Amino acid sequence: MKEESSGKIKSFWAVIPAGGKGTRMGAAVPKQLLNYKGRTVLESTVLPFLNNENISGTVVVIPAEGSDEPYREMDRALRAATGRGAALVRGGTHRGASVLWGLLKVMELAAGQGLAPEEVGVLVHDGARPEVTQEIINRNIDALKVYNAVCTVTPSVDSMRFSESPPALRSDSGWLIMESKVLDRSRVYNVQTPQSFRLSVVLDAYRKAEKDGYTGTDDASVVQHAGSPVVLIQGDPGNIKVTTRKDIPMTVRTGTGFDVHRFAEGRPLILCGTPVPSSVGLLGHSDADVATHAIMDALLGAAGKGDIGEHFPDTDDRYLGADSIQLLLETKKIIGDWDIVNIDLTIIAQEPKLSPYKDEMRERIAEALEIPEEAVNVKATTTEGLGFTGAKEGIAAIAAATIEGRF
Repeated sequence: MKEESSGKIKSFWAVIPAGGKGTRMGAAVPKQLLNYKGRTVLESTVLPFLNNENISGTVVVIPAEGSDEPYREMDRALRAATGRGAALVRGGTHRGASVLWGLLKVMELAAGQGLAPEEVGVLVHDGARPEVTQEIINRNIDALKVYNAVCTVTPSVDSMRFSESPPALRSDSGWLIMESKVLDRSRVYNVQTPQSFRLSVVLDAYRKAEKDGYTGTDDASVVQHAGSPVVLIQGDPGNIKVTTRKDIPMTVRTGTGFDVHRFAEGRPLILCGTPVPSSVGLLGHSDADVATHAIMDALLGAAGKGDIGEHFPDTDDRYLGADSIQLLLETKKIIGDWDIVNIDLTIIAQEPKLSPYKDEMRERIAEALEIPEEAVNVKATTTEGLGFTGAKEGIAAIAAATIEGRF
């Protein structure tokens, strides 16, 4: 039986719990602070609520411990973008406690506007659901004008089975076999957020849950435990929850690199870690491998990590005579978990002739970066006698690098 609201809701608020550690993500920072389409996951999640004119205020529940500066930085960015910000409040040791702290903050802020909990509607939305739409938000608000408890769902599109007991049977091959029943998927729904409630109803429900020692699986289950029926409304399959790295869209980035070294007597000529027979070599603090240096700069540029001068300065004796392939290995560590898609290198030299050595150069670079040889392209060209390379004063190199990852 549907329980209709009693009394008009005068103000709608959003509570966004974002105090989890996101251990399944396996990242160095909480998943809500990872990059998502140019913003953090959390910033992308909060933004639609700030942009909704029906939402009076937004409360973001941050971790109970640790620095709050990343969240304050997010709030500053959102204020600059929208003219509105979010109230930040520390959470508890588990999600339910964090939601309760957020609800209490809404009650405090609404009371400052002369509103009682019975007059306030609250939309509770996961801090790791960055694709919530204005349609979903407004659908929750419209439903909350009629009902006390609303849950966003999507119909199941997969066939569903149900097991009444833990897995017990195994075949000879080791595959798991369950005794199970087919469910009518037309009656099965996948739960999303927001889950929306009259503030007085959800506060009472959480207080009862605390008294009963009930945790529930989500806010709607806590409210239902307290005896309030929950109305289901249509969500959107695109309203995903970021749980693992695969939930973050792949980002592709490109960087370019350029380097030049002059010729010098008594120096070996090393290009892409490959010795090239020549009467002169290149002058430099390290082995002056101009081609590898261009690749390093391209990779650093793609990852937004500065340039080789910052990481391997020619004023540091540690790099005196250094093998540039070893520096390339260090560069790979610097750019982190990005996958290197391809390297395209052009070496500009009037002499010596480089064609016989290009395949070995590809091999050395591919081996160092742990990518297929097909992902490395090495070209050599002249400047038809023009410029310093044409005058046989040195060699230049230009590189492009493409990297991809979920960050």
